[in-house]
Amino acid sequence: MAEENTIALEFPSSYQWLNMIDLVCGEVTAGMGFSKNALNEISISVIEACTNALEHGNKCCLDCNVRAVFRRLPDRVVIEVADCGQGFEFEDYLRHIPDPSDIEKKRGRGIYIMKAMMDALAYERMPEGGMKIILEKMIDGDGQRDE
Repeated sequence: MAEENTIALEFPSSYQWLNMIDLVCGEVTAGMGFSKNALNEISISVIEACTNALEHGNKCCLDCNVRAVFRRLPDRVVIEVADCGQGFEFEDYLRHIPDPSDIEKKRGRGIYIMKAMMDALAYERMPEGGMKIILEKMIDGDGQRDE
């Protein structure tokens, strides 16, 4: 994979950097052929992943960074978001997915949202510590392009 198709950012565990991540996400996915709906789903999912990393993984500790890597591939975008935290058991979370009737709740919806909006969602406990989420979105063929 060519280097020019990958961008990596590392930022302190502070909410102030989420707008920067959203802007970078928009630039990375621009012109790839995603529909406006798909672009919104990618943006929402990336912000959810970064928010989870800084809140739950790094406990908002400014000495702990969040790392986001964006990869443009011919048929999809892949985004990895990593933290320095203890991690969690994904299967345990899936057993306790919030009831859809509680959709207005402000907490506990991030993984549910990412799973619904992205084509692939995976977690990986990193050997050096921390957790990484991998998000993938295929370029859709609905004809409603962002150009």
